[in-house]
Amino acid sequence: MRFCIGMVKGMVPGMKHLFWKIRSNYTRREWQLAGVLLVSYTLVFFLASLVLPLSARFNPASAIALATLYFGGRKLWPVVYVSAVISQIVTGSPLIAILLLPLIETIQATAGSWLLHKAHIDPLFRRYRDTFYFIITIVGISAISSTLVMIVRLLRGDTDILMSGWYAYVATLFCLLIVTPFLLRWFTKPRFSRTFVEILELFSVFVFLICIDYTLFIRGVGIFASIPLVYFILVPLFWIALRLRPRFITLALLITSFFAVTGVLLHSQPSALAANLYQIEILIIVLAVMFFIVTSLEEDRRVNTNIMHSQMAALRNAVAKESSESKAKNDFIAILSHELRNPLAPILSSIDLLKLKNSHDAEDMEILEMMEDRMGTVRRLLDDLLDISRISEGKVTLKKDVVELTSVLKSAVVSTEHHRKELHQRLAMKLPQKPLSIVGDAVRLEQIFSNLLTNASKFSSSGDTIALHMREHDGVAEIEVVDRGIGIDPGELETIFLPFRQIQDAERSKKGLGIGLALVRNFVEMHSGTIQAHSEGRNRGSRFIVRLPLIVTAENRSSHGDRAGNPLQKGRTKANPLILIVDDNDAAAGGIGRLLEFQGYRVAYAYDGNQGTTKARSLSPDAVFLDIGLPDQDGWKVAKTLKAQGFTGRLIALTGYGIEHKKMMDQEVRFDYYLVKPVGLADLQRVLTGLV
Repeated sequence: MRFCIGMVKGMVPGMKHLFWKIRSNYTRREWQLAGVLLVSYTLVFFLASLVLPLSARFNPASAIALATLYFGGRKLWPVVYVSAVISQIVTGSPLIAILLLPLIETIQATAGSWLLHKAHIDPLFRRYRDTFYFIITIVGISAISSTLVMIVRLLRGDTDILMSGWYAYVATLFCLLIVTPFLLRWFTKPRFSRTFVEILELFSVFVFLICIDYTLFIRGVGIFASIPLVYFILVPLFWIALRLRPRFITLALLITSFFAVTGVLLHSQPSALAANLYQIEILIIVLAVMFFIVTSLEEDRRVNTNIMHSQMAALRNAVAKESSESKAKNDFIAILSHELRNPLAPILSSIDLLKLKNSHDAEDMEILEMMEDRMGTVRRLLDDLLDISRISEGKVTLKKDVVELTSVLKSAVVSTEHHRKELHQRLAMKLPQKPLSIVGDAVRLEQIFSNLLTNASKFSSSGDTIALHMREHDGVAEIEVVDRGIGIDPGELETIFLPFRQIQDAERSKKGLGIGLALVRNFVEMHSGTIQAHSEGRNRGSRFIVRLPLIVTAENRSSHGDRAGNPLQKGRTKANPLILIVDDNDAAAGGIGRLLEFQGYRVAYAYDGNQGTTKARSLSPDAVFLDIGLPDQDGWKVAKTLKAQGFTGRLIALTGYGIEHKKMMDQEVRFDYYLVKPVGLADLQRVLTGLV
């Protein structure tokens, strides 16, 4: 006792110096963790020394140290060292143990925490990868620390260091493998909700497990109905692993370990205690590894199933909505076309009749021809309406044949000549000398270029020049229609190809329905081609490029064959980016994480605001997905903290709020992107573009 008091007095000045050195480096939360670590480590170590003899002693406090450093960061290592020193002194350990064993304990906890963070372990253990890396890490650091302990025992003069060292390794592995997952899983996300039926299931299976543990280990009943009772443990453990998820399998293994160790202490003679405890530790280690793997495989399956169901539900909803809207639209178009065509017939016949009656009156004939031209425009609009309706229903078929593109373009030029004559416009046409042929529908191809030439004329001024060029490039015919008209805003370059979309604020666009370009794109794609629109902005003109695959002749094959080989496969120029997901909904976070992993990203998780800021500071991720509705603090506050810490990566909000709320809050904290849940793969690809 005097020796211990003297040791404490001698170490007080050094501990004071260490305390004042680290005081300024710890936050309030880190001080709280340090206090919890100091008290719990010392208490657990002291209780273990009271219950277990030295020959069979294991140290559950080492698992507490590892878990605390995982949550609080490796900067808490001095607290681990101080706690271990105090524990060794309180239990009356020899001087060499007081000097060296706390150092070994600190190295073990620090190395384990670093390895777990380096492997981006998800402490919820929802993936096989997390479980595998965790087990490998625990096995490795247990071997290192046990080897160092053997060296210490050799210095103390112990003789049978090989057997005692092996016992020490198994004991260390047992503690870390049982206690650490329990602490990580339960303290990462302590809150959980269950229905009444689920709570009843939980209660029943744990009562069953405790009854078996008590009967087998405490009562010492080894056989029931000629069956070894140890096999009955597998029933509740499998049920918990497959039904109740990783949280409760860690609890179940901890309970079983408690009963098993207690039973050994109650029923073993002192001489056989170490050997019996060693056998029980081996049994529990085997059970833990087996059921951690089973649980992680089940969680993998569960996450994949949730992703699949979510995507299928979204797909069903989208298909149902599209089908309903498409049917309603097509029904409306069919009725409208029918109702408008009925009065067209008598009007057209009346115009023809008036032309016959007034064939000698030049002024009347000019008026009638204008009326006939306008009625022709109405009829073409109705034809376009029916075409777009048929295409959406898949009822349009192409009558394909070998078509020479030059003749198609010339026919389109002739059919649209009257538009340019009215506005005194000129057409500059440049076509190749050699014939370019494709397999297609000549009528639909002429309709494509007639629409483009008509639009170019309609949106150009009087006296302007419209250009029509065609050239061949790599077995593809490129046809350009260029005008110097009102141009297109860059934001409208894609939407103009959608049905019933027109250029905003363009007076001349009111002369049509906005379906011409939609028809053009559909007909181009039906010919396995593409169409692109280019414009430098309003009043800067526009350029439409149609690309159609040509018929590959023997001449074409020889000219293009050399270019087809040896494509360069460009890989990623940077290591896979690290993404941090901060969301208290572990199922939603797991779903997003799995989609990201399928795309080649590395993923780390946090389940509240404090964990999010800590992991962002330690991991420096390339992007953070941040849920707005976190349990301990809202996402806006976390975003402020990240910005204050100097985070420069991409910040993406996950929100269920309306767009008006987003706009209001956007002035306070600037996120790079906002995603409204549920989040799909297209959303993730959009917001992460450019990270690689």
